[in-house]
Amino acid sequence: MPASAQIQENLQRLHEAGPLELMAGQLKNSLGVFTLAEMVLAAILVAVAFARPRTGSAVFAWAERRLGWLAHHRARQILAVGLLAVALRAIMLFWLGVPEPAVFDETSIVLQGQTLALGRLANPPHAFWQHFETFYVNQLPAYASMYFPGRGAPLALGLLIADNAWIGVWMTMVLMCMAATWMLQGWVVLPMALLGGVLVTLRLAVFSGWINTYYGGAFTALGAMLVVGAMPRILREPRWRHGVLMGLGVFILMITRPYEGMLLCIPVGVAMLIRLMQGRWHGAGATLGRVALPVMLMVGAGGALLLQYNQATTGDRFKAAYELNRQTYASAPAFLISPPLKSLNQGPEYFRNYFEVEGSKYRYRESPVLWLRSALPKVFYTWNFYIGAILSVAFFAGVWSVRRNYFLWGTPVFFFAGYFLETWNFPQYTAPLFPLLLILTMRGFQWLRSRDRATLPAALFLARAMPAATLAMLALPVASLVTGKHFLESNAVQTTCCTLEIDKLRPRVRDQLLKTPGRDLVLVKDGPHNPTGYEMVHNEPDIDHAEIVWAHRLDAVKDAQLQAYFADRRVWEFEWLAPSGNVGDDDRPQEVPYRFEPLPLAAAK
Repeated sequence: MPASAQIQENLQRLHEAGPLELMAGQLKNSLGVFTLAEMVLAAILVAVAFARPRTGSAVFAWAERRLGWLAHHRARQILAVGLLAVALRAIMLFWLGVPEPAVFDETSIVLQGQTLALGRLANPPHAFWQHFETFYVNQLPAYASMYFPGRGAPLALGLLIADNAWIGVWMTMVLMCMAATWMLQGWVVLPMALLGGVLVTLRLAVFSGWINTYYGGAFTALGAMLVVGAMPRILREPRWRHGVLMGLGVFILMITRPYEGMLLCIPVGVAMLIRLMQGRWHGAGATLGRVALPVMLMVGAGGALLLQYNQATTGDRFKAAYELNRQTYASAPAFLISPPLKSLNQGPEYFRNYFEVEGSKYRYRESPVLWLRSALPKVFYTWNFYIGAILSVAFFAGVWSVRRNYFLWGTPVFFFAGYFLETWNFPQYTAPLFPLLLILTMRGFQWLRSRDRATLPAALFLARAMPAATLAMLALPVASLVTGKHFLESNAVQTTCCTLEIDKLRPRVRDQLLKTPGRDLVLVKDGPHNPTGYEMVHNEPDIDHAEIVWAHRLDAVKDAQLQAYFADRRVWEFEWLAPSGNVGDDDRPQEVPYRFEPLPLAAAK
């Protein structure tokens, strides 16, 4: 069935479904083995809490005493969480290795990181740019990623430090876990700050898509942690360093996800302004100098960088590379409230099929029922990624405990009001909200532990058992990797676990070529069997000097000109041999039949 016909059929079903049916369908599609196991374990914990609440109390008490040397020491907490984040992922290097960028977003962000590592914001367009068109990358007026410049910045750092882009991903994850601990120290008691940092590490620093892909969610979350962590410190005792840290956080949000960053920064700014107007700060003038000035300087630096990046990538300071890319290739805008996109629909034929599938969610704007269908996954995936079933009791306890703190519960409401306007839904979009969800969860732990042990022993049991259950859940992905039995969702970027399956196809072809002397040109023959969610053609910033150049076949004349341009290279042809379905299907590219063979000189001309 053609993609457009399938989309229309799906939309018709959604129109006919009620809200409960929509929610049931969403849960059915979203519950994998790991999430289901979390729910079962959470139900067991609740049952035990009320049936035998003193289960394991001696073991829990012993563990708490052993960790007492960390519980009330700020610097030790932050350092310990950082070391834990390094150690856990390092242990899994033997099985997980270094991930390969495979999804279009990743390859585009890697290109940006490589470009920044070369000391430039964009690359000059190639003379044969039509052969090199790929998803989420602009070819004209500059060869550059469509994403905001902060997305590739950690990868550039990894390339400069260790000649490996993923090292930058790992570094930002470690820093984010440490920043989460520091942030919580300003909002909860110190033992809960340490526990929060450990929970973030266990959930995200080993098996999640934030550490095993190149999407960059941890870097955005790092910026949000700095903003929210600086806020209570500034309110208590405004200092220059707190203003610098908040300004740095705002800068990171601006250059990674400016819209969602704005949804966080507006409530923070309003809350601090209200405090200032209420006269609760002594010496308002000095406060503005110590706090507002560094924040304003960082905001100015972020704005200047974005304008310069726009100029380098689009030739227009007020036109983003993202906007240009959507207008060139895509079929739907980034917001449900935006008018239909007038796109040029350039690129190979199969580009249009992909963008038609991608843009199907834009049609949710057509009715309130479909809009609800768009909103429900955003709530569900956000809960599932950041909180999950096991920590839900603590989260809802935290929501109850802060019901009179308008900032802590009002900011998520405001954020989601803006987030519901977006067309798509991924965890990196909601990264700026992560600090608030974490504070609510740890406030819940704090509230549970403060209940009277004699009248409500279940509260203490749950507060102790939930972290232990979070640790125990790691046994599932570890067992899957060690035994080699893939019983988990191995490439789930929407959930905390798991991103275990590393792309093998293109790296296998690449390694085959690198083992032989000389440089290569791979001509990819596009056709009806191209996978909707996989692309072979993506290149380095300096295409002419790359060891391997990947290019689309266009026609006999243009292909001959390209081959003549790269006359010193061996020529190969790659072709998909079987259809692989649409985005979301359970096809793995390495399992799709393909043909890859050298071309004789005559055939290449």
